[in-house]
Amino acid sequence: MIDLLKHEIYGKYEGVYPYIVQIGTGGTGGYIVQHLAQMLGTSGVPHTYILADFDHIEERNLRNQLFLEEEVGLKKADVLAQRYSAAYNIDIAAFTQHYLESVENIAKLFRSEYIQSFGYNNKLNFLPILIGAVDNNYTRKIFHDFFNIMRKIVYIDSGNESTIVPKDWATRPIDQWTEEERKAYKESGWSGQVVCGVKINNYFQPPIANVYPDILQDEDSIKPSDLSCGELSASEPQRVIVNKFAALAVANYLYQIIEEYRISNHITHFHAQKGYMRTFSYEPEEYEQLSK
Repeated sequence: MIDLLKHEIYGKYEGVYPYIVQIGTGGTGGYIVQHLAQMLGTSGVPHTYILADFDHIEERNLRNQLFLEEEVGLKKADVLAQRYSAAYNIDIAAFTQHYLESVENIAKLFRSEYIQSFGYNNKLNFLPILIGAVDNNYTRKIFHDFFNIMRKIVYIDSGNESTIVPKDWATRPIDQWTEEERKAYKESGWSGQVVCGVKINNYFQPPIANVYPDILQDEDSIKPSDLSCGELSASEPQRVIVNKFAALAVANYLYQIIEEYRISNHITHFHAQKGYMRTFSYEPEEYEQLSK
């Protein structure tokens, strides 16, 4: 377990100042915002919270994301930042100028000018937190590189299994699918995981790309800005219940940080159809054996 109030020189901090950058505000990301904004608003903890997403709201998003018909065409991050800032009387910033496709892009969001200075002082443990709520390994590789260059960082990444659908699923109604296609769809897309990587003082907890090294070897992953609108729209559909399970798992890690000033977990696996979620702490010896 990591005690976030422990100070290497002076003994103990009075609290934690979470500096949170969340990248991705779609299916899972939108529900994370809902949980986290409420948590920050009710706890009264001084913080900085930035949402980063270049995506616009589309009609297809209304099925499983937290958007309304009149918001179609607006930027997802802008809408969520405004909505939950007002709902919980907190400040949420939004970065929507472009996709974040380099370490430098992400680093700019952690610069000091974004700090809500009215709440920060040196008696608080300044804690940079990166939340990854994306559906591509190109961006996860960048998150991994950013994690590696940071001296102090908590990186929480959420991912879930894709549903298996026909290539033309967006234009061919499900009642026209074959029995095999319907069976493959019904049996897929239910599971996922959340991994919490940590670098604080001399403590290291492996991030997602260390736990699942295939992410770094994914040569098929294309950066979001190179995808056409049609390709983006044709991405596999996600299940609402799976997005909610993933967001709740992320919220569990954030609750410990914000309310209990600690990190005790490393990996959470969940299966929405079976209704279970299981969390594991970081045990270096067991992790090394599994990695061999």
